[in-house]
Amino acid sequence: MEKAFHSTDNANDDERLIAKVAPGDRSTRGRLDGRFFSRWIPYAIAACLMILGISQVRQILGLKSQLLAARQDAARLRESNALIGLRLTELQAQDASYASSKIIVAWDSYQKRGVVAPQNLPASPAGHDYQLWVLDPAAEAPISAGLITGSRPFTVTPVSTPNPGFALSLEPSGGSPEPTGPILFAVAPGP
Repeated sequence: MEKAFHSTDNANDDERLIAKVAPGDRSTRGRLDGRFFSRWIPYAIAACLMILGISQVRQILGLKSQLLAARQDAARLRESNALIGLRLTELQAQDASYASSKIIVAWDSYQKRGVVAPQNLPASPAGHDYQLWVLDPAAEAPISAGLITGSRPFTVTPVSTPNPGFALSLEPSGGSPEPTGPILFAVAPGP
């Protein structure tokens, strides 16, 4: 009987030991796990942020390349359509002494600009300059496109019609805000 009692005592002792060791072991393990996770959380967050940043940079670079491609396409379309709105006009001589001269205007109605190219135009008399005018039916007066000294580009805004008329007059040196001299060449606004 003594053996049986001893074995029961041993069983009770074993249970007490397990009860003492297990809770302490669990709490130590919990503290170690907590320290382990709390130590690695900033690194995990940093890694996530780095991955997010890399994906954002890739998106930005992709969008930049798409924007560049769209701009190149727009430039190609603009160049291919450049001649659609181009109007070539030869101004008619209004004075018989300028019959051998030609004034050609290339007008881009979309960009409201043009190029004037005089041919065989004699030098302007002393104290005078040739001045180009844009004739817009909606404007109160002709719009100055500047003085003519060889072929040169010009820009005129606002012009209400895509096909304005043009005139060339002889003005005092330096030009004038509205035509005062004789009109030497002209073409009426188009339809």
